[in-house]
Amino acid sequence: MPTERIQRQIDALLDEAEAALAASDWATVQRRAEDALALDSENADAATLLTAAQRRLGEQRQTPSPTAVGEGGGEGAPAAIPAAFVRGRYIVEKLLGEGGKKRVYLAHDHQLDRDVAFALLKSDGLDLEG
Repeated sequence: MPTERIQRQIDALLDEAEAALAASDWATVQRRAEDALALDSENADAATLLTAAQRRLGEQRQTPSPTAVGEGGGEGAPAAIPAAFVRGRYIVEKLLGEGGKKRVYLAHDHQLDRDVAFALLKSDGLDLEG
C-alpha cells in the first residue's frame, strides 16, 4: 500500500491520464498509466488505462486512418470509427456491423471492465425539414 504522499502522486498521474483519455490522446494516457504503475504496480485503474491505450495505439498503427464521420458525406464513403463514447467510459474496439439506420460497435466499458455492444444512429440522409 503506497504512502499518502505517493498516493497523491498516483492520483495526479491518473487525473492527467483521464484528461488525455477524454481528448483521445492515447500516447499520453499510456505514459501516465505507466508512470502510475511504476509507483504502484497493483493499481487497477492504471492497469486498465494502460491496456486501453496499448490496444488503441496498436490499432492506429495497423489500420489506415478513416475519414471523419460525415466527411465526404456521400453514400459509400467510409465512416470513421469513434475512439470512445460517454467521455471515455466506453472504448471502441471495432465496428460489428451496420444496417439502414445504425452502426453497432464493440466497445469496452472500462468502469465495469466488460465488453458491450454500442449502437449509434446514423445521421446521414435524415430529413431535417420533415
